[in-house]
Amino acid sequence: MASATSPPAPFTFISSNQSTEHRTYGRWLTTKQRRRHGSFQVCATQEGPSKRQRAPPGVDTRIHWENEDEGWVGGSKSQSAQERIKADEKNLLDEKFSDLLDSSADSHYQFLGVSATANLEEIKAAYRRLSKEYHPDTTTLPIRAASEKFMKLKEIYDVLSDEEQRRFYDWTLAQEAASREAEKMRIKLQDPRMLEIENWESVPDMVDRLGGRNMELSDQAKSALTFDILIIIFSFCCIIYAIFFKEQY
Repeated sequence: MASATSPPAPFTFISSNQSTEHRTYGRWLTTKQRRRHGSFQVCATQEGPSKRQRAPPGVDTRIHWENEDEGWVGGSKSQSAQERIKADEKNLLDEKFSDLLDSSADSHYQFLGVSATANLEEIKAAYRRLSKEYHPDTTTLPIRAASEKFMKLKEIYDVLSDEEQRRFYDWTLAQEAASREAEKMRIKLQDPRMLEIENWESVPDMVDRLGGRNMELSDQAKSALTFDILIIIFSFCCIIYAIFFKEQY
């Protein structure tokens, strides 16, 4: 059976006999009904907007710009950004670093056949596999070559199995790889005309090249010079003969 009581109305009943004026936020909806014993007004009220709460003292809610392009709200960096920075600093062998180590063709990792991010178990497995291949008792290679490779394998395992030595080796290997990449990039970006200007060397004069000494003549030059001298002597003798010894007609 349904209840006869109705839910409370969201409006207020104000008797017409009251003389006090009721002021509220919102709009007035007045309905006048006439009944047997008098009249009454129906007024729906709506509370006005609440005041904006102020931040507690000491909290900076202004907009701070870290640079001209990007901004962030608040007085300090967010917790997620700080955690990301810490994670990047802690993760030494990240993706870019490992790619830089793998780019070296003569590294310890290339000799073992593993990546730069290999763990200790993978390094041990590669060491056991190559030990059987390079050991003088089980190898199919020449004894001298196998012994050299086996000694190199032991040195590589000693470095990569120790955490401190491996970290130092990775750092030096990354420095070498970064230097090679920078040199390749510099060569690609260099202007060929600038290379010609930088490599240009002035050609010294003949006197400067000889240092004041006579230049050594080739055989062909000596033969030509001898023939010229003989012609000059023969011409000189002909002139003397024509002047002094030839009879006048």
